[in-house]
Amino acid sequence: MHPYTKVKDLRTNVETIVATEILDGKIDLFIKAYLQQLNHTTSVGKEALDNFK
Repeated sequence: MHPYTKVKDLRTNVETIVATEILDGKIDLFIKAYLQQLNHTTSVGKEALDNFK
């Protein structure tokens, strides 16, 4: 791990410098970012479909 301690999710562009916590399983930051991105993507798609009717 040394000297690189940054962990980055390329899908959501969320990053942290506390790699040891990520290895310990504290990934809530990444899960929350992914779910927010997923929710935003699906709600935008639903709105576009509603306007299409």
